[in-house]
Amino acid sequence: MNENSNHPDDEIPTISAVDAIRAKPDMYVGEFPTGALLLARLVETLILLDAAPLRVGRAGAWYSVYAERDWLMRESGVICLDAFQRLIPLPSGGRFYDRAEVMLTALADAVVTSDMSGVTWISGEPDKWPLRADVDLALPLQKGRTVAFHYFKPDPLDG
Repeated sequence: MNENSNHPDDEIPTISAVDAIRAKPDMYVGEFPTGALLLARLVETLILLDAAPLRVGRAGAWYSVYAERDWLMRESGVICLDAFQRLIPLPSGGRFYDRAEVMLTALADAVVTSDMSGVTWISGEPDKWPLRADVDLALPLQKGRTVAFHYFKPDPLDG
């Protein structure tokens, strides 16, 4: 391509999926996102990815989902965390349906995941959003994956 190109696409700024979701969350999860709504979207994504059976939990503002099948593991055995940073279409969810992991990164205060190799912080600061002792990141069958996220925003309808 010509270095002096004046093509209109050269002037279009690109933003990350996380920034796009933060700018217009209502386009992705509705007008008033809640922790329960984000949890429901993640559960729906995991069902569509055939990662069930699932176990769901909540401890204060921390929400967690354990899936018996590690849906982030590729066939090669490599763990891919891209779903927490990119919009990834999931056609089985319907037209314009994207996987939920990136929505957690964009909207939750903190996101962590655990597998057989340990705990990985995806977003948020561990010192600011410490994991409560009652947040269950265990892998009951010594396999699978758990994702937990902290979400606390005042409900705009409460006041």
